[in-house]
Amino acid sequence: MRTRQLEIFHAVYTKGSITEAAKVLNVSQPSVSKVLAHTEIQLGYLLFQRIKRRLVPTSEAHILFRHADKIHADLEDLKKISKNLLKHSPGLIRLASTPSIGLDFVPSLVSEFSKEHPEVRFEIHTLHLDQIEKRIKDTSIDLALAYNLFSSEDLKSTQLLEGNFVLLAPRDMKFNSKRLTCDDLVDLPFIEIEGPFQATLSDYFQENNFKPNFVTTTDTYQIAKSLVEKGMGITILDQVSAINQDSSNLSIWSLDTSLKFSLQMVYSDQRVQSLFLDNFENFLREYNYKL
Repeated sequence: MRTRQLEIFHAVYTKGSITEAAKVLNVSQPSVSKVLAHTEIQLGYLLFQRIKRRLVPTSEAHILFRHADKIHADLEDLKKISKNLLKHSPGLIRLASTPSIGLDFVPSLVSEFSKEHPEVRFEIHTLHLDQIEKRIKDTSIDLALAYNLFSSEDLKSTQLLEGNFVLLAPRDMKFNSKRLTCDDLVDLPFIEIEGPFQATLSDYFQENNFKPNFVTTTDTYQIAKSLVEKGMGITILDQVSAINQDSSNLSIWSLDTSLKFSLQMVYSDQRVQSLFLDNFENFLREYNYKL
């Protein structure tokens, strides 16, 4: 089955009619019918039965579609990558980060780098982890900063820093010890943050037989911080997110635990490399991160 035949078969199968398939592919109905008929002749069996003006897939078509759908998805990815490579400008760095570090941490890094390299332009995005993985694979971003996103078959990563988790509390809240344990947090109203550290913290709580008194849940660090600031409760988050937000009305407390997080520089080895990108990567590796 050739590429064009695959496109026609996939469109007819998913849309259920030659008319709708022709619209999706932006071709004429007769051309779809012709290619489909030729494909069935080549294969030696029917792919669709004509029932009440609808095309109903045969059992053979169902089997073929499972494989054809994967190939079709790969072809669509190839089209996106081709377009993204065409759009790529040598003086542009397309940078992404998770939202919690995109508020202040990333702008600080970009600003400092730009002082030495004013010729470089940045395109900055805040994305969730699944979006970062997807957009690195389709080469629509060059580089990303994210927590605990490690190397895989499609991704490469370099650890930039390692840090601790801290407790964020209203400014007037006091504790008896400088390094807090779960015992210090019993019955206190707790704001849960959904995100990359949720499972890690859940395991930590279970290991210490601690059940947080969750009063609200959010997937945004800025909202969690604002809720703490307004006296709604306490929360636990990474040092970078805690320090790189306005904490004038908050207090930051250390936790008596070896629980760590790591910040990764994530990229694809299939991207277009440039001197500007090399310089920025070296800058990130050598930067003096202060926590």
